[in-house]
Amino acid sequence: MAKPGLLLIYPYMEYMGGLITDRFDLLKLWEESDPDGAIAERGAGVVAILTTGNEPIGPSLIDRLPNLKVIVAVGAGYGGIDVPAARKRGIIVTNAGDTHSGDVADHAIGLILGLVQKLWFNDTYVRSGEWVEKGYPEHRRSMSAERFGILGLGRIGRAIGDRLVPFKGEIAWWGPNPKDAPWPRLSSPLELAKWSTVLIVAGRGDAGQVVTKEVVDAVGGDGYIVNVARGAVIDEEAIIAALCEGRLAGAGLDVFATEPTPPQRWADVPNVILSPHMAGQTIEAIARLHEAAATHLKTALDGGAVLNEILA
Repeated sequence: MAKPGLLLIYPYMEYMGGLITDRFDLLKLWEESDPDGAIAERGAGVVAILTTGNEPIGPSLIDRLPNLKVIVAVGAGYGGIDVPAARKRGIIVTNAGDTHSGDVADHAIGLILGLVQKLWFNDTYVRSGEWVEKGYPEHRRSMSAERFGILGLGRIGRAIGDRLVPFKGEIAWWGPNPKDAPWPRLSSPLELAKWSTVLIVAGRGDAGQVVTKEVVDAVGGDGYIVNVARGAVIDEEAIIAALCEGRLAGAGLDVFATEPTPPQRWADVPNVILSPHMAGQTIEAIARLHEAAATHLKTALDGGAVLNEILA
């Protein structure tokens, strides 16, 4: 008997599916010279999609998969999935939920400390001989003097806030919906940027470009921006221009408009700390993501509940 089909759009997803992928007939779109033709030929057998959450999965694809049961996003983001279109067909959409929120928050704190405490700058200052030639560099600000603005107070944003509390700086946030939180909610992303000395972007990847040029400029020449959400949430060109022109003190970026981001794009950009979209990729988090993906794919085969169904 033929195995049920599993659609994979991005290569890394085969690894994330783990051993349970052996129970599926894998349709790997990146290996197909004619992806549309492959879907037309094999789409009727597909019962599940495993996705990063970024790949576009809308009605035009869903309608070509008549037996699709489950769409599994392996991370927290699901901005590429048309959830209403899937639910209209009775298709379950699920993501990783809270499996790696704490690890992403830890990474955000690392980027914040790197910027505010000037860790990378000071390392270079010593290695380059500038300490010998010029003496001590300019003093940094205390963490307790910072105003931390969190853009998006979901699981990750709240975890970042909790981790910032011991530093004793001020904390505020903005999100589209009021929430019960121990910190004040400001009226808009722009107002939060004007208030912040460190703007931390932790919102949903499908929120659109929330951090516009106006928001970047509002953070200002003494401020920092950290992004652990998605590259599309920020005007990346505005960030680069502000850094190069000294209108932004620094940035810590784990996500980018295009991934992998071209290294030459950042070659001459000062005061920026870059990491390759790895905030949630700890050994322990990846193990939890594997487990969650396997559970959700098993649902497509055997029925049963999923861990974190997306309802809207």
